[in-house]
Amino acid sequence: MSPNKLLIISGPTATGKTSLAIKLAKKFNGQLISADSRQIYRGLDIGTGKDHPKDTNIHLIDLIDPNQSFSAAQYRLAALELIQKTWQSQQLPIIVGGSGQYIDAIINPKSTFSIKPNRLLRNILNHLPVKFLQYLLKLIDNETYNSLNNSDINNPHRLIRKIEVKLTFKNTNNLPLVKGGSGGIDFLHISLTAPTSYLYQNIDKRVKKRIDLGLINEIKSLLKKYKWSDPGLNTLAYKEFKNYFKNPNPDSFQLSKEKWRFHEHSYARRQITWFKKIPKINIIDITQKDYDKVIVDLVTNWIYPK
Repeated sequence: MSPNKLLIISGPTATGKTSLAIKLAKKFNGQLISADSRQIYRGLDIGTGKDHPKDTNIHLIDLIDPNQSFSAAQYRLAALELIQKTWQSQQLPIIVGGSGQYIDAIINPKSTFSIKPNRLLRNILNHLPVKFLQYLLKLIDNETYNSLNNSDINNPHRLIRKIEVKLTFKNTNNLPLVKGGSGGIDFLHISLTAPTSYLYQNIDKRVKKRIDLGLINEIKSLLKKYKWSDPGLNTLAYKEFKNYFKNPNPDSFQLSKEKWRFHEHSYARRQITWFKKIPKINIIDITQKDYDKVIVDLVTNWIYPK
Protein backbone atom coordinates (compact mmCIF):
# COMPACT_ATOMS: atom_id res chain seq x y z
CA MET A 1 0.00 0.00 0.00
CA SER A 2 1.20 3.51 -0.83
CA PRO A 3 2.23 5.34 2.37
CA ASN A 4 0.15 8.47 1.67
CA LYS A 5 -3.33 7.02 1.20
CA LEU A 6 -6.35 8.36 3.08
CA LEU A 7 -9.87 6.94 2.90
CA ILE A 8 -12.77 9.30 3.64
CA ILE A 9 -16.30 8.07 4.39
CA SER A 10 -18.76 10.96 4.52
CA GLY A 11 -22.42 11.68 3.88
CA PRO A 12 -25.57 12.90 5.62
CA THR A 13 -26.74 11.72 9.01
CA ALA A 14 -28.38 8.29 9.33
CA THR A 15 -26.66 6.66 6.35
CA GLY A 16 -24.59 4.13 8.30
CA LYS A 17 -21.19 5.79 7.80
CA THR A 18 -19.65 4.52 11.01
CA SER A 19 -20.76 0.90 10.64
CA LEU A 20 -19.41 0.87 7.08
CA ALA A 21 -16.12 2.46 8.18
CA ILE A 22 -15.71 -0.15 10.93
CA LYS A 23 -16.10 -2.96 8.38
CA LEU A 24 -13.62 -1.32 6.02
CA ALA A 25 -11.12 -0.78 8.86
CA LYS A 26 -11.23 -4.49 9.69
CA LYS A 27 -10.87 -5.52 6.05
CA PHE A 28 -8.10 -3.09 5.09
CA ASN A 29 -6.19 -2.75 8.40
CA GLY A 30 -7.43 0.77 9.08
CA GLN A 31 -7.56 3.27 11.93
CA LEU A 32 -10.75 5.33 12.32
CA ILE A 33 -10.61 9.11 12.73
CA SER A 34 -13.88 10.87 13.49
CA ALA A 35 -15.03 13.92 11.53
CA ASP A 36 -18.02 14.72 13.73
CA SER A 37 -18.17 18.22 15.19
CA ARG A 38 -20.56 17.15 17.97
CA GLN A 39 -18.88 13.95 19.13
CA ILE A 40 -15.78 15.93 20.08
CA TYR A 41 -17.64 17.01 23.25
CA ARG A 42 -17.28 14.95 26.41
CA GLY A 43 -20.60 14.08 28.03
CA LEU A 44 -22.66 14.56 24.88
CA ASP A 45 -23.12 10.85 24.31
CA ILE A 46 -26.74 9.91 23.65
CA GLY A 47 -27.69 12.95 21.59
CA THR A 48 -24.65 12.63 19.33
CA GLY A 49 -24.91 8.86 18.89
CA LYS A 50 -21.73 7.58 20.52
CA ASP A 51 -23.14 4.06 20.45
CA HIS A 52 -20.14 2.48 18.78
CA PRO A 53 -19.16 -1.13 19.54
CA LYS A 54 -16.99 -1.29 22.68
CA ASP A 55 -14.14 -2.97 20.85
CA THR A 56 -13.98 -0.15 18.29
CA ASN A 57 -11.45 2.65 18.73
CA ILE A 58 -12.36 5.91 17.00
CA HIS A 59 -9.96 8.82 17.35
CA LEU A 60 -10.94 12.50 17.87
CA ILE A 61 -13.99 11.75 20.02
CA ASP A 62 -14.42 13.19 23.55
CA LEU A 63 -11.70 15.80 23.03
CA ILE A 64 -13.10 18.84 24.86
CA ASP A 65 -15.68 19.92 27.44
CA PRO A 66 -19.02 21.38 26.29
CA ASN A 67 -17.98 24.91 27.30
CA GLN A 68 -14.97 24.87 24.97
CA SER A 69 -14.68 25.61 21.25
CA PHE A 70 -12.89 23.59 18.59
CA SER A 71 -12.32 25.07 15.15
CA ALA A 72 -11.89 23.36 11.79
CA ALA A 73 -8.28 24.57 11.85
CA GLN A 74 -7.68 22.79 15.17
CA TYR A 75 -9.33 19.69 13.76
CA ARG A 76 -6.99 19.78 10.77
CA LEU A 77 -3.90 19.83 12.98
CA ALA A 78 -5.15 16.99 15.19
CA ALA A 79 -6.27 14.86 12.24
CA LEU A 80 -3.06 15.33 10.24
CA GLU A 81 -1.00 14.24 13.25
CA LEU A 82 -3.08 11.06 13.54
CA ILE A 83 -2.87 10.42 9.81
CA GLN A 84 0.93 10.59 9.97
CA LYS A 85 1.04 8.21 12.95
CA THR A 86 -1.28 5.78 11.16
CA TRP A 87 0.96 5.75 8.10
CA GLN A 88 3.98 5.13 10.32
CA SER A 89 2.25 2.07 11.78
CA GLN A 90 1.65 0.75 8.23
CA GLN A 91 -2.12 1.19 8.52
CA LEU A 92 -4.79 2.96 6.48
CA PRO A 93 -6.25 6.14 8.05
CA ILE A 94 -10.03 6.29 7.58
CA ILE A 95 -11.81 9.57 8.25
CA VAL A 96 -15.50 9.02 8.95
CA GLY A 97 -18.19 11.60 9.64
CA GLY A 98 -20.67 14.07 8.28
CA SER A 99 -19.10 17.39 9.30
CA GLY A 100 -18.22 18.81 5.90
CA GLN A 101 -16.09 21.63 7.29
CA TYR A 102 -13.86 19.14 9.09
CA ILE A 103 -13.38 17.03 5.98
CA ASP A 104 -12.79 20.14 3.88
CA ALA A 105 -10.12 21.18 6.39
CA ILE A 106 -8.10 18.13 5.36
CA ILE A 107 -8.53 18.08 1.59
CA ASN A 108 -9.18 21.77 0.89
CA PRO A 109 -7.92 23.90 3.83
CA LYS A 110 -8.87 27.57 3.95
CA SER A 111 -6.35 30.38 3.96
CA THR A 112 -8.04 31.74 7.11
CA PHE A 113 -6.70 28.78 9.12
CA SER A 114 -3.43 30.69 9.52
CA ILE A 115 -5.22 33.47 11.44
CA LYS A 116 -4.79 32.84 15.16
CA PRO A 117 -7.65 33.45 17.63
CA ASN A 118 -7.82 36.96 19.10
CA ARG A 119 -8.60 36.19 22.76
CA LEU A 120 -9.35 39.78 23.75
CA LEU A 121 -11.74 40.29 20.84
CA ARG A 122 -13.45 36.96 21.52
CA ASN A 123 -13.95 37.79 25.20
CA ILE A 124 -15.70 41.01 24.19
CA LEU A 125 -17.83 39.46 21.45
CA ASN A 126 -18.82 36.47 23.59
CA HIS A 127 -20.86 38.81 25.79
CA LEU A 128 -22.89 40.19 22.90
CA PRO A 129 -26.25 38.79 21.75
CA VAL A 130 -26.49 36.92 18.45
CA LYS A 131 -28.58 39.71 16.89
CA PHE A 132 -25.80 42.23 17.51
CA LEU A 133 -23.14 39.85 16.13
CA GLN A 134 -25.25 39.47 12.99
CA TYR A 135 -25.54 43.25 12.69
CA LEU A 136 -21.79 43.70 13.20
CA LEU A 137 -20.79 41.11 10.57
CA LYS A 138 -23.28 42.57 8.11
CA LEU A 139 -21.80 46.00 8.72
CA ILE A 140 -18.17 45.01 8.13
CA ASP A 141 -18.63 42.21 5.56
CA ASN A 142 -22.08 42.16 4.00
CA GLU A 143 -20.99 39.71 1.28
CA THR A 144 -19.92 37.06 3.80
CA TYR A 145 -23.05 37.64 5.86
CA ASN A 146 -25.30 37.05 2.86
CA SER A 147 -23.47 33.81 2.01
CA LEU A 148 -24.25 32.20 5.40
CA ASN A 149 -26.98 29.60 5.80
CA ASN A 150 -29.57 29.79 8.58
CA SER A 151 -27.52 27.57 10.88
CA ASP A 152 -24.37 29.71 10.58
CA ILE A 153 -26.27 32.98 10.96
CA ASN A 154 -27.61 31.81 14.32
CA ASN A 155 -24.33 30.30 15.55
CA PRO A 156 -22.52 32.91 17.70
CA HIS A 157 -19.18 31.08 17.57
CA ARG A 158 -19.11 31.03 13.77
CA LEU A 159 -20.22 34.67 13.60
CA ILE A 160 -17.41 35.64 15.97
CA ARG A 161 -14.83 33.80 13.85
CA LYS A 162 -16.06 35.55 10.69
CA ILE A 163 -15.80 38.92 12.43
CA GLU A 164 -12.35 38.03 13.80
CA VAL A 165 -11.05 37.10 10.34
CA LYS A 166 -12.46 40.23 8.72
CA LEU A 167 -11.02 42.55 11.37
CA THR A 168 -7.62 40.84 11.15
CA PHE A 169 -7.39 41.12 7.38
CA LYS A 170 -9.66 43.86 6.08
CA ASN A 171 -8.72 42.96 2.52
CA THR A 172 -9.47 39.23 2.28
CA ASN A 173 -7.58 39.08 -1.01
CA ASN A 174 -4.38 39.47 1.03
CA LEU A 175 -4.98 36.48 3.27
CA PRO A 176 -1.87 34.34 3.77
CA LEU A 177 -1.96 30.93 2.10
CA VAL A 178 -2.24 27.89 4.30
CA LYS A 179 0.85 25.70 4.15
CA GLY A 180 0.63 22.22 2.76
CA GLY A 181 -2.87 22.08 1.34
CA SER A 182 -3.83 18.41 1.30
CA GLY A 183 -0.11 17.68 1.57
CA GLY A 184 0.12 15.38 -1.44
CA ILE A 185 -2.33 12.97 0.18
CA ASP A 186 -3.74 10.31 -2.13
CA PHE A 187 -7.31 10.25 -0.89
CA LEU A 188 -10.38 8.30 -1.91
CA HIS A 189 -13.56 10.09 -0.87
CA ILE A 190 -16.73 8.01 -0.67
CA SER A 191 -19.93 9.80 0.33
CA LEU A 192 -23.03 7.82 1.22
CA THR A 193 -26.46 9.14 0.29
CA ALA A 194 -30.11 8.08 0.03
CA PRO A 195 -33.47 9.57 -0.99
CA THR A 196 -34.60 12.13 1.58
CA SER A 197 -37.75 10.13 2.40
CA TYR A 198 -35.52 7.18 3.38
CA LEU A 199 -33.25 9.42 5.45
CA TYR A 200 -36.19 11.03 7.23
CA GLN A 201 -37.49 7.60 8.29
CA ASN A 202 -34.07 6.66 9.67
CA ILE A 203 -33.73 10.01 11.43
CA ASP A 204 -37.17 9.73 13.06
CA LYS A 205 -36.34 6.24 14.37
CA ARG A 206 -33.04 7.56 15.71
CA VAL A 207 -34.72 10.50 17.47
CA LYS A 208 -37.15 8.15 19.24
CA LYS A 209 -34.36 5.72 20.17
CA ARG A 210 -32.16 8.43 21.68
CA ILE A 211 -35.00 9.82 23.75
CA ASP A 212 -35.78 6.29 24.97
CA LEU A 213 -32.09 5.83 25.88
CA GLY A 214 -32.29 8.78 28.29
CA LEU A 215 -31.42 11.96 26.40
CA ILE A 216 -33.44 14.13 28.80
CA ASN A 217 -31.52 12.83 31.82
CA GLU A 218 -28.26 13.40 29.96
CA ILE A 219 -29.21 17.04 29.36
CA LYS A 220 -30.21 17.42 33.03
CA SER A 221 -26.80 16.17 34.07
CA LEU A 222 -25.01 18.51 31.64
CA LEU A 223 -26.96 21.54 32.89
CA LYS A 224 -25.55 21.01 36.38
CA LYS A 225 -22.13 22.03 35.02
CA TYR A 226 -22.77 23.94 31.79
CA LYS A 227 -24.99 26.65 30.29
CA TRP A 228 -27.27 26.63 27.26
CA SER A 229 -24.99 29.22 25.66
CA ASP A 230 -21.98 26.87 25.80
CA PRO A 231 -20.92 25.49 22.38
CA GLY A 232 -21.74 21.89 23.24
CA LEU A 233 -25.28 22.58 24.39
CA ASN A 234 -25.89 24.89 21.43
CA THR A 235 -25.91 21.90 19.06
CA LEU A 236 -28.46 19.56 17.50
CA ALA A 237 -30.31 17.26 19.92
CA TYR A 238 -29.64 19.58 22.86
CA LYS A 239 -30.55 23.18 22.01
CA GLU A 240 -34.06 22.14 20.91
CA PHE A 241 -34.96 21.19 24.50
CA LYS A 242 -34.14 24.57 26.02
CA ASN A 243 -37.79 25.66 26.16
CA TYR A 244 -38.83 22.31 27.59
CA PHE A 245 -36.43 22.72 30.52
CA LYS A 246 -37.72 26.25 31.11
CA ASN A 247 -41.32 25.02 31.19
CA PRO A 248 -41.43 21.21 31.49
CA ASN A 249 -44.77 19.76 30.43
CA PRO A 250 -45.97 17.22 27.84
CA ASP A 251 -46.75 19.90 25.25
CA SER A 252 -43.35 21.63 25.47
CA PHE A 253 -41.64 18.23 25.33
CA GLN A 254 -43.50 17.28 22.15
CA LEU A 255 -42.69 20.66 20.58
CA SER A 256 -39.00 20.27 21.44
CA LYS A 257 -38.94 16.75 20.04
CA GLU A 258 -40.58 17.88 16.78
CA LYS A 259 -38.19 20.82 16.49
CA TRP A 260 -35.23 18.45 16.88
CA ARG A 261 -36.66 16.10 14.26
CA PHE A 262 -37.21 19.00 11.85
CA HIS A 263 -33.68 20.33 12.44
CA GLU A 264 -32.19 16.87 11.77
CA HIS A 265 -34.10 16.67 8.48
CA SER A 266 -32.84 20.11 7.51
CA TYR A 267 -29.27 19.24 8.48
CA ALA A 268 -29.36 16.09 6.34
CA ARG A 269 -30.46 18.14 3.32
CA ARG A 270 -27.64 20.63 3.87
CA GLN A 271 -25.12 17.79 4.15
CA ILE A 272 -26.30 16.30 0.85
CA THR A 273 -25.91 19.70 -0.84
CA TRP A 274 -22.46 20.21 0.70
CA PHE A 275 -21.01 16.88 -0.42
CA LYS A 276 -22.45 17.17 -3.92
CA LYS A 277 -20.29 20.25 -4.45
CA ILE A 278 -17.02 18.55 -3.52
CA PRO A 279 -14.82 17.52 -6.48
CA LYS A 280 -13.24 14.05 -6.68
CA ILE A 281 -16.01 12.42 -4.68
CA ASN A 282 -17.74 9.07 -5.18
CA ILE A 283 -21.40 9.34 -4.12
CA ILE A 284 -22.98 5.96 -3.38
CA ASP A 285 -26.72 5.44 -2.76
CA ILE A 286 -27.16 3.03 0.16
CA THR A 287 -30.60 1.98 -1.11
CA GLN A 288 -29.05 0.45 -4.21
CA LYS A 289 -28.48 -3.31 -4.31
CA ASP A 290 -25.01 -4.48 -3.20
CA TYR A 291 -23.85 -0.90 -2.55
CA ASP A 292 -21.40 -2.16 0.09
CA LYS A 293 -19.79 -4.54 -2.41
CA VAL A 294 -19.40 -1.65 -4.85
CA ILE A 295 -17.58 0.29 -2.13
CA VAL A 296 -15.29 -2.63 -1.21
CA ASP A 297 -14.37 -3.04 -4.88
CA LEU A 298 -13.73 0.70 -5.18
CA VAL A 299 -11.42 0.71 -2.16
CA THR A 300 -9.64 -2.49 -3.25
CA ASN A 301 -8.87 -1.12 -6.72
CA TRP A 302 -7.63 2.13 -5.19
CA ILE A 303 -5.32 0.45 -2.67
CA TYR A 304 -4.12 -2.28 -5.01
CA PRO A 305 -4.25 -0.81 -8.53
CA LYS A 306 -3.84 -3.35 -11.30
